[in-house]
Amino acid sequence: MFRRMKPRASELRTIPLFHGFGEDELAEIADLFTPVDAGKSPLFDVNEPATTFYLLTAGEVVLERPNDDVFKLSPPALIGELGALTGLPRSTRAIVTPGSTVWALPAKKIQDYMRAHQELGVGFLVNLLGIVADKVHRDQRRIADMRGNLISTQKELKRLRELVLESAETPLSAPVHDTLDKLITHNRRVNYRVEPPPALAATVRFDFGSAPIADISRTHVTVNLPSDPPAQGTWLSGVLHLANTEIPISGRVHRVAGHKMTIELDLMIEDYVQTLEGYLTRAQLLDILC
Repeated sequence: MFRRMKPRASELRTIPLFHGFGEDELAEIADLFTPVDAGKSPLFDVNEPATTFYLLTAGEVVLERPNDDVFKLSPPALIGELGALTGLPRSTRAIVTPGSTVWALPAKKIQDYMRAHQELGVGFLVNLLGIVADKVHRDQRRIADMRGNLISTQKELKRLRELVLESAETPLSAPVHDTLDKLITHNRRVNYRVEPPPALAATVRFDFGSAPIADISRTHVTVNLPSDPPAQGTWLSGVLHLANTEIPISGRVHRVAGHKMTIELDLMIEDYVQTLEGYLTRAQLLDILC
């Protein structure tokens, strides 16, 4: 049976990344794609470096995110383009169903093509920015819904805690009250974590060396260590490097997972609190589409 060696221009026309491109231009871009072996699955896996994106023109591809949603893609669909074009590691696993038709395009190949066709490159960039802005907008709307649900849950948890305090004491009163109090404290906004973006790189310098920060909040900091971390409960001190600003910290090892270590911070003086707050605000603003 004859097998096509490239997708059709009509299959690219509905892809947002190529909106506004002419028939001849779409045909040239189609030439850049190569067929993917029908037996190749997964296309890519979680945390795998992203260098290529894919086009589904027949069948189905299932995207699996660990401990999260599962998405079933129907054609035509572009898969993994943002990760490939930005070099981010994969956050999902892509499973190809038998009999599907999938095409591959290395990010470097399309970048070289757009570099040689700069007018098309401008349109490509505008389309890419539009896709990213739309994704951020939808993510913000979903986060707003989740935040609203969290606020409602916090109010109900506090109401239940007050009800336990006002009711006659029973053997269940203390454990129920303590569990509710723990949940309320854990869900407070002060505990929200931020992953330092590349533009605001952050590290911690300990006596035994420096380590990049994986995430940070007003009360905790998590670092990736090159070697085995100290035991849980160990008291540590060090210096936070927050985008060219330094503040001393101390605290106890709260949690250890492999080479990842989370420190629960001791109280800091007001000047250091303000410095940390300023950094967190700058990092959080990168998550907001203004």
